[in-house]
Amino acid sequence: MKLAVIGGTGFVGRGLLRALAGSSHEVVIVSRKPPKNIPPAKNFFFAAGDIHDAKSLEKAFYGAQAVYHLVGIIAETRQLTFEKTVIQGTGNLVEAARKCGVKKIIYLSALGTSDKPFTKYFRAKWESETIIRNSGREYLILRPSFVFGPEDISINKFARMFKRLPFAPVIGDGRYKMQPIFIDDLASVMVASLDNPRAVNQTIELGGPDIYEFRQMVAIIKKSLNIRRFNLYIPFWLMMINGWILERFLKPAPVTMDQLKMLRAGGVADNSKLLEIFRIDLTSFESKIKEYLR
Repeated sequence: MKLAVIGGTGFVGRGLLRALAGSSHEVVIVSRKPPKNIPPAKNFFFAAGDIHDAKSLEKAFYGAQAVYHLVGIIAETRQLTFEKTVIQGTGNLVEAARKCGVKKIIYLSALGTSDKPFTKYFRAKWESETIIRNSGREYLILRPSFVFGPEDISINKFARMFKRLPFAPVIGDGRYKMQPIFIDDLASVMVASLDNPRAVNQTIELGGPDIYEFRQMVAIIKKSLNIRRFNLYIPFWLMMINGWILERFLKPAPVTMDQLKMLRAGGVADNSKLLEIFRIDLTSFESKIKEYLR
């Protein structure tokens, strides 16, 4: 099968490409410039394409039976906004997919997306999901919880911070809950969905096998690093003020109000549909990060 992957240079995209490397699929990696940080494979090819340009996507998707839509932003910049990149970009992708006769679109959304969004980020994801559902193509919408793995940004950032500082900063009381999913588990689901007849026109939540309070995840990270740090709890109201100020002067802001709201809401998935459709043994957070956090 010929596949097109757009957004393949990001953390999740690289995980997907590792899972597709050496497979029987012809994989076209769509990006504005030839990617440099992806695993080499004989079945990988490059096609120039920009999510903001439907015509370029039409050329890149030519002959593809399925498209992985992994493009997304977590914070807006001066050039990339939720409206332009996430919503309009998805519209461009669907337009190109229709014209090229793409059969299926697999979209990476986010856990917490719903028809009652409480952040700009979730509103953009919901509108993008709606565009895909109404595309006339087969689709699979995946809503993963917090995704972790050796190349992730967040866990490795926490680890570096804990090593440098005499304390471990925790926003709020740390009791908000997370259900981290390992990158290889998410990638295996994305690959398996190509040939699974039950993974058609579905919206599926994905989380790991265990639910943790955030402060428990902090304790696991410290234990994996074999370091002792006391937790310094920073009030949410103080961080919200900080986020409000940063958003007005920096694009992208290192911390946004949207991100803080989503953090406080937590991320617990309903895995019932995932486990019903896919046969997968989910990887625990604690067992895996011990392998790559040193």
